[in-house]
Amino acid sequence: MHRILVAFAAAAWLAGPATAGDIADRASQAEALAKDGKYLEAIGALDEASAALWSAAPLTFRKTLWVAEPPGGFGAYNPREGVAFDSGADMIAYAEPVGFGWAKSGDLWKTDIAADFFVKTKDGKVLGDQKDFQQIKLTSRIKNREFMVHFTYTFNGIPAGEYVVDTTLRDNVSGKSGTFSLPFTIN
Repeated sequence: MHRILVAFAAAAWLAGPATAGDIADRASQAEALAKDGKYLEAIGALDEASAALWSAAPLTFRKTLWVAEPPGGFGAYNPREGVAFDSGADMIAYAEPVGFGWAKSGDLWKTDIAADFFVKTKDGKVLGDQKDFQQIKLTSRIKNREFMVHFTYTFNGIPAGEYVVDTTLRDNVSGKSGTFSLPFTIN
């Protein structure tokens, strides 16, 4: 349990003064509960500390990569070997966003995220873009943090060369946004 407290104390320091006390207090509460053999309650206290840190974080990404096939769920993906694609091939991007928000609706929590993309040359010249190319909505009885998104890009008519696709997620609940970039080559 001490290692968990150290990790949460470090996270509290990184989160800044607005949430540090809340996170540290909940971590201490978790330690006391665990000492009393109340492990489920201790896990709940740590989960509350993690949720406070999550809310303070910007919208960012735990993991982003090209995958070989559509993922089966969070963490259930097969990385793609290499970043070279034939023109017109399906290119599947996988990402695990962190820091998005939830809105309460009755007994349910809702996540509402819009996705935009820009495809550009290696030196930054924008070749094309699309705003709101996908809407990601999740409804759950809990505030899910094990959450992934995947996008299939198909770029027809792009000449052989090196490119980058920037994908921006805009969280309609929290107002946060975050972008991840994946380089690729067209054969």
